[in-house]
Amino acid sequence: MASNVNIFDKYGIKEVANVYFEALDDDLATGVYAGDIVLFLDTLKVSTIETTAENTAAQGGWGNPKLVQWDYGKEINITLEDALMSLESLRFMLGGAIKTPAADAPVVVRHTAEVVCGENGVVPKPKESGVTLTPTASDGHPIKLINLTKGTRTQLVYAAGSAAPTIDGSHAINFKNPKLIGDSPELSAKGDHIRIFWEEVLQNNNGAETAVEVTISPDTFPGTYRVVGDTLIRSEKTGKDEPFQFVINKAKVQSNVTLTLQAEGDPTTFEMTLNVLRSTNDQGENEMMKLVRYNLSGSTSSAAEDDHGSVAGS
Repeated sequence: MASNVNIFDKYGIKEVANVYFEALDDDLATGVYAGDIVLFLDTLKVSTIETTAENTAAQGGWGNPKLVQWDYGKEINITLEDALMSLESLRFMLGGAIKTPAADAPVVVRHTAEVVCGENGVVPKPKESGVTLTPTASDGHPIKLINLTKGTRTQLVYAAGSAAPTIDGSHAINFKNPKLIGDSPELSAKGDHIRIFWEEVLQNNNGAETAVEVTISPDTFPGTYRVVGDTLIRSEKTGKDEPFQFVINKAKVQSNVTLTLQAEGDPTTFEMTLNVLRSTNDQGENEMMKLVRYNLSGSTSSAAEDDHGSVAGS
């Protein structure tokens, strides 16, 4: 069918895309059904579409010039750079599983803090992010202490049938110094700097969210999804923005992910790479990606509600 697109209509692209991912199959273990929207990204900094292909040519004659050329191996790669992350987007990129604390599957949170001993060597309660905490040992989760001033260390270990050891800000701590004969205990003293390491076992807190854990396993990888990206293109003729989108029926999320934690420079961004796979449309034709420019005034919205301009004349 002949195209009725005006070849003199020109557009500029500057705006980043909002992108969402749609499940292709049921995943009943996670409560996801085919067609469900599983991720929506509206804080992207960059969304890049890169198309590449290989080629070979028949060459011959004087100077061995290229006579006929063939293209093959077309690839389309999408790179999405997000300014912000969610736990779901992180799980999505890394191919992990999200777990919240439950009675039969607790989440273990590891803490560390440095304190300075007060009068009589009392080790005060530590603070983390301005919150005062009470480290408590439990089965398999001792409190570990290092006296940074004296170079000694010890562990407070939970014993069944006994009170759980804790740092409650009321007593000194016995440190075992291997340099002393007989491994004699040495009490913490006023002014000693103590580094405390402890583990908090979190279970279901009556439905209140206390922690979220993303587990990355060696045999789990990101999946394949339908991907839709919405952006705007600006008409040279009218100066108005018009809606534009790309649609990928099968995109494999790649496993290469880099998380950069740095003290200087710009805030960390989160990059996701997609490799486009071949799919078959309703007409039985092979396709990889569709680019769609459309007119909102031709949809369920009226022309008066169209904030993106008109594509009249195309």
